[in-house]
Amino acid sequence: MSAEVFISYASKDRKRILDLVDRLESAEVSVWIDQMSIEGATMWSEEIVSAIRNCKVLILAISGNSADSKNVVKELALASEGHKNILPVYLESAEIPESMAYQLAGIQRVEFFKEDEELGLQSVIRALAKLGVTVNKDASTAAGASKRSSQEASHAAKSQTVKSQRTAWWKIAVAMGCVAVLAIGIFFLAGSGNDTITTLSQTETNPIIRTEESQPYAKPLALDNNRVVVLPFKTIGTSGETTDLGYGLVSTLTSKLQPLQNLTIIANESALQFEGSKLPPKKIGESLQVGTIVTGEIQTSDEKIQVNIRVIDANTEALVWGSTFSKTKNEFLDLQNVIATQLATKLKGSLNEDETKQLALKATENVEAQAAYQSGRREWNKRSKEGFLNAINFFNKSINLDLNYAQPYVGLADTYMMFAFYNFGKSEVQMPKAKLLAQKAIEINPNISGAYATLGMIFLNHEFNWQLAKNNFEKSIKLNPNYPTGLHWYGVYYFMAGEAEKAIPLLLKGSELDPESMIIKNALSMAYWLSGQNELAFETIDFVLKRSPYFVPGIRSKYGYFQADISEDAIEYLNASIKKHPDQPLVKWALFQTLWANGNEDKAKDQLIDLYVTHDESLNKCFFSLMHFRMNKPEYAYKLLEESIALKETNNILMGVLPTLKQYQSDNRFVELMKSIKHPLYVDQ
Repeated sequence: MSAEVFISYASKDRKRILDLVDRLESAEVSVWIDQMSIEGATMWSEEIVSAIRNCKVLILAISGNSADSKNVVKELALASEGHKNILPVYLESAEIPESMAYQLAGIQRVEFFKEDEELGLQSVIRALAKLGVTVNKDASTAAGASKRSSQEASHAAKSQTVKSQRTAWWKIAVAMGCVAVLAIGIFFLAGSGNDTITTLSQTETNPIIRTEESQPYAKPLALDNNRVVVLPFKTIGTSGETTDLGYGLVSTLTSKLQPLQNLTIIANESALQFEGSKLPPKKIGESLQVGTIVTGEIQTSDEKIQVNIRVIDANTEALVWGSTFSKTKNEFLDLQNVIATQLATKLKGSLNEDETKQLALKATENVEAQAAYQSGRREWNKRSKEGFLNAINFFNKSINLDLNYAQPYVGLADTYMMFAFYNFGKSEVQMPKAKLLAQKAIEINPNISGAYATLGMIFLNHEFNWQLAKNNFEKSIKLNPNYPTGLHWYGVYYFMAGEAEKAIPLLLKGSELDPESMIIKNALSMAYWLSGQNELAFETIDFVLKRSPYFVPGIRSKYGYFQADISEDAIEYLNASIKKHPDQPLVKWALFQTLWANGNEDKAKDQLIDLYVTHDESLNKCFFSLMHFRMNKPEYAYKLLEESIALKETNNILMGVLPTLKQYQSDNRFVELMKSIKHPLYVDQ
């Protein structure tokens, strides 16, 4: 029977922890700890992973030793990824190390200090009971005498000898660089001085809050006030113009604040989920893990625009700063700069000369051009053929209104590039157009971060120039360390290069900056899968498809690459997805892969024939190549892969790292093809 409580601790604290275990077991709490002194081990054991997955609560023992324990960090990361309840128990006064700060943000703590262990134990027991752990109620005020010595070599009760090791979970902890994990799990939030504990669980997009009695020693961990979200402003005025104004202001303020040092600005795409929300600031802050919320109203008349802005501390819901700005409609761009400068000053305390100049810059003098660009980005983010076509119209309109406005050139470049990635157009046509547009944007504005990220993707996926790709990704992130798309695409570079472990921290940070971006989480699932962490990959992609059930990249990953579900239900779901996306060949490709893995080879071949008939001109040949490799037809598969490389199509570089092609990746013919695209894993062979 699985233990309900897992204790994560540093080996130097073993004596204190064994005493705590004895006391908890006296209260009939089922406890699992590891006593085998694995601090110096290079891998985690499978039983530790299993114990964390099966527990109800992970007790995190915090002391001055915890920050130095890599295994404690790994165990916390795994528990957080698995949405486990986490109970920090302080063995002494200690600072939360940076490696744990994100996972523990907002979580209530308990003190188990040497000088007050009896009261501390009661607090621990009450907290565990509230979390559903089985506790002997009569023992809540009793503390069991210590029955073990720190020299014992066996595991605690309910634990077993470490038998085997599992590389995957070790890899994630190292690769993450101890940064924030993907999922916002279940955690505790402090009450307002009374004896209460508030539990927040994330379901879909809306948090559910409930309040319960709690221990008197709980102390809150505040949300970080340097993490900021700009919510869409409420708009009041002429019908038809207000929505664009509200979205435009949040987009402009977000983009202007993002490059500033020491601030983390949540992407406006994630902020949009709270448009018109009635939730109180604290709940919004908890959902996005931000300590500062910027919001307000825009009022318009025939000639004037008035903006009322408020900065709210999400921890206290107190108004930190507020102001009113008013200008004519023709001066709206100047108004945005004034607001951005004053807001940045309030958030940071002061600005240096470069930051002041940066905030004062206007990307365009044309209000309509800016509005058209922002509408184009809104359409682009839909990641659909219709959205891309609409985006092209808006970006072209913006450019026609202001030929020297750099952003819409980047928008157009990104759209043409995505046409190739989503198989709506040929790479040999779309990618050169995208490259010219990105270069034009840089010609207009050499400091435009997005254009360098776009060039990085073009150099990587079309020109196979890995070094230039890397240089451009690094330039993009240097110009704007908080640009989620730049982090996303740099992460893609690393897992394409066979260094998925390096991709994970970039993608985690991108997801942290844009929590509602399913495309970044999809890339994260790919990085997990390519690093051998299948369970994390499956959990992440399931999260994506739960939030967006017909999200094509997610369908491609889960059913086409991962083969995470090959059941009849999966086949039924994919058929429904094809009806939802009749013009998207990647769904049919995923259905082929699933049918073949299911053993339904005749129907799989029907899908292959259908793809040749309906999408031969649009679906990249590397996907046809993958189907023939799957059918164990390597000669034709190689021919198609050669054609794909000759056409400089996207996605063929991924074939060099796909686990499903392992049996071919050592063949001379395969190696030579990968060398022709300068794949880092093959160039030295």
